[in-house]
Amino acid sequence: MKNYLITGGTGMIGTQLVEAIIQSDAHITILTRQNKSSSHPKITYVNWSESDWESKIPHIDIVINLAGASLNQRWTKAHKQSIMLSRLQSTQALFDLFKNREQRPSVFFNASAIGYYKPDLNRTYTELYKTLPFDFLSEVVYQWERRARQFEALGTRVVIGRFGMVLSQSGGALPLMKLPYELYLGGKLGTGRQWYSWIHLDDLTRAILHTINTEKAQGVFNFTAPIVEHQNLFGYTLARVTHRPHYTWVPSFALRLVLGQMSTVVLDTQKVIPNKLQAIDFKFKYPDLKIALEDLVH
Repeated sequence: MKNYLITGGTGMIGTQLVEAIIQSDAHITILTRQNKSSSHPKITYVNWSESDWESKIPHIDIVINLAGASLNQRWTKAHKQSIMLSRLQSTQALFDLFKNREQRPSVFFNASAIGYYKPDLNRTYTELYKTLPFDFLSEVVYQWERRARQFEALGTRVVIGRFGMVLSQSGGALPLMKLPYELYLGGKLGTGRQWYSWIHLDDLTRAILHTINTEKAQGVFNFTAPIVEHQNLFGYTLARVTHRPHYTWVPSFALRLVLGQMSTVVLDTQKVIPNKLQAIDFKFKYPDLKIALEDLVH
């Protein structure tokens, strides 16, 4: 039996990941900020707000770190601090837990984001591209990944998953994107030429487990579907699937006025492809946007 330790296990991605893992011969310890109990024999909750939380963690084979404050709310000064500190502090706490143990995890999977890459309409990004921070989100990603790589010094295989736009029925971007179409207000955002590098939640969770279970998988992986779409075509496809029109236009300045700095995730985007996932023979169930949206919407 493999023992997993998961942070962010009660979130959108974590919940589906837990459901997938418990189908195998595994036990999961979920770190949370709340007092929770589990009736499932394969799941244990540990509140890491308590002073003795470290003593409640058994021997762990695999760590999956998904913890971090949501990006999907207005980026006030206080929330920006929360976005940064929630990621760095949780990752550092995990490292501090294992550096003093004789038995270290064999794999450490750390979530990240394609915000690492500079917004560009013409460039296609693979995992080979390297850069330094250029804005707030890239600084968060850069610092978060640095903390995660500390595990390499423990002899642990580190996998860093740079997530694209995750499409799910239960949260994330899709419900917010569907709402204007349900109100017959869907359309182009900004120029409409910005890239949306997306991935279906099912493919994301399958890809996480694929990298964990593939011994040669190490370092940074882009977790995006192989076919990237411009925002305007993305919206048009969503309109077709929901049987709604796609005809309005919201200019960039209006989005920046309403959303503030958070507008960067809508307007300042990148074309990112999953070269390394495909190189380790990961097969996408939803490589095409229309197929993915039809599954999620219907």
